Amino acid sequence: MMHNLLAMPGKDRIQFSWQPSADPSVKTYRITWNRGESKQEIAAASHDPSQTLTAMVNGLTEDTYDFKVFALDGAGNSSIPVELSGVRSYGVRYQNGLRNRGIISKWFESDKTLVIQWATADTVHTGSKITYTDISGQERTVDAGADVWETRVPNCRDNEPVSILSGYKPVRQAIDTFFAPKPDTLQF
Repeated sequence: MMHNLLAMPGKDRIQFSWQPSADPSVKTYRITWNRGESKQEIAAASHDPSQTLTAMVNGLTEDTYDFKVFALDGAGNSSIPVELSGVRSYGVRYQNGLRNRGIISKWFESDKTLVIQWATADTVHTGSKITYTDISGQERTVDAGADVWETRVPNCRDNEPVSILSGYKPVRQAIDTFFAPKPDTLQF
């Protein structure tokens, strides 16, 4: 029997992890969904319960799924399934609802530093990428973490647009980061 089965959502996919059965007769694990119509098998690469096995189920549409995971021996006999209900895969619908992190104020300092003061970040915000042209004409990117309230962008041209693109995870244990559909552009 496997232990500590977890499902972590992603973009049109879900990653599973668990501690394997110590029973050496277990040869594969089977993950089923869509009332058993869809399945994926994973080789029992270990029988050491201190290790973690992982499996990725790809190609899912954005929806909520119920999964069953079985251990199978060499003759195809299966264990009692471990069930996970209401596991969600995220996709374009989720992404299209995202907006870039809000800005309270922005200004230039005399040394060509752009200062951005951020609005409170959403709890699933992972950070924002600020793309700009520096005073030498080179495109640069600055990462602003979700926990910062102010970002200083050095050597920024004050007559060039600055773009901001924010990333989000739908839930903390998600395996993929989703970005707002398009960047916001700051004009000066």
